[in-house]
Amino acid sequence: MDIVALIELLVNELLTAEESFFQNIKDFYSLETAVKSSTDHFAAGFIGMLLSSINKHIYDSSWRDGKYIVQRTDTRTLISSVGDISFDCTYYKSRKDGSYCYLLEKLIGLDKDERFTEAAEVAILTEAAKTSYAEAAKVLPSRQKITKSTVMNKVHHIAEQLPDQPADTKKECDYLYIEADEDHVAEQHGRWNSREENKGFISRLAYVYEYKRPSPGCEKRKELVNTFYFGGLYPGSDGVEAFWNNVGTYIDSHYDTDRLKRIFVIGDGAPWIKSGAKYLHKALFCADKYHLTKYIGAAANQMKDDSAEAKGELYKHLYKKNREGFYDCINEMAACAENTKPIEELWTFVSGNWAAIMRTLHNKKVEGCSAEGHVSHVLSDRLSSRPKGWSQRGADRMSKLRCYEKNHGREKIIDLVRYSRKKERLKATGTEDITPKTVSVREILTEHRDQAKIYAEKLQVRIPGITVKKMLSIREQLGNI
Repeated sequence: MDIVALIELLVNELLTAEESFFQNIKDFYSLETAVKSSTDHFAAGFIGMLLSSINKHIYDSSWRDGKYIVQRTDTRTLISSVGDISFDCTYYKSRKDGSYCYLLEKLIGLDKDERFTEAAEVAILTEAAKTSYAEAAKVLPSRQKITKSTVMNKVHHIAEQLPDQPADTKKECDYLYIEADEDHVAEQHGRWNSREENKGFISRLAYVYEYKRPSPGCEKRKELVNTFYFGGLYPGSDGVEAFWNNVGTYIDSHYDTDRLKRIFVIGDGAPWIKSGAKYLHKALFCADKYHLTKYIGAAANQMKDDSAEAKGELYKHLYKKNREGFYDCINEMAACAENTKPIEELWTFVSGNWAAIMRTLHNKKVEGCSAEGHVSHVLSDRLSSRPKGWSQRGADRMSKLRCYEKNHGREKIIDLVRYSRKKERLKATGTEDITPKTVSVREILTEHRDQAKIYAEKLQVRIPGITVKKMLSIREQLGNI
């Protein structure tokens, strides 16, 4: 189909939509959806026609004839954001080493088993980050069957290590803050592997920011400035070390560490959070005021009518840095309480984090911690707020995806898709650690410069706007395959 036939088809569909609208002029929804569907059909047809024409140019090229033998021409269909794109794709055999390939696929950077365009994958991941896999499978206007397992595979193939570009100019500040917490995720065991105990695992979350400022329109609320998120499972001691090394790498590449005086790591006292002070240079751990308040409140409530007095005594000893007095108060409470478990939990928390609590209460630069809220919005909202089961790989990649979206915005998910596809391609070919070498194509361009005009004339009949310059660009790309 040429461009004229495509335009004619588009105009006919638009006129049909117009006629239907005037029969029921109040049904504006149907007009809008019909027009969008028409333009999507046109876009899919145009892209398919363009790819088929490029495939024909490769087929007719004398450069190709000297290097590859034609085997057959197949019709390939890709799922895209505008619908199904069908185009011709010729299969070749290399004269040099006998290998087989689709040159058009190599030219446009498409894997042989890939069913989705980059834009389609972005749409799927964007929806999957918000809703279920089943809902994400419905987001594309395709006639092909897209299952929730397909969406799951796309999430699972997100790169384990997310891309991040170093800053052109490192920022200068005296203090940095890192708040950290975790989400408890239920593990999915599969239909045929049911277990009595539904065990789970944790997904870690930490975020770096520079300072807090009053939120516009609400002075009592604070917002974090220049926040950057890190998330994922990172199991075991090696995983924890890798997690904090990622945080450290980000700080080193975005901030002037010589100017930096101190990094405050704030959390609930979990060992993996406290270890951040060990892995990060100039870092100190500070206990989360939220958990301290929660433990003190639960313990003081065991005193019933005297709970307010007990709470006041506990805070008095903490603010006076009276450790012995605090423990004496704890022992007195335990002696007369019916339920001693909350009191024991308070004692464990304070005894294990005394120095960190003192920093939090007496250092004016350390304010409250909002890690619980961030875990709820970034992780729990998708992973655990409703009854769900996850594989460990799925939960890890979803955590990373939601952090990436928070850091860079939805419009940058395309960079994540391209990076992940590149990593998968290098991993499959065993060239993950090899630097690509640029091949000169000067000889190819010189040899076929005159023939390019002939190819351009042939394609101009089908696609307006194809020029010699564009054809030479195609030939240059072919030379790099």
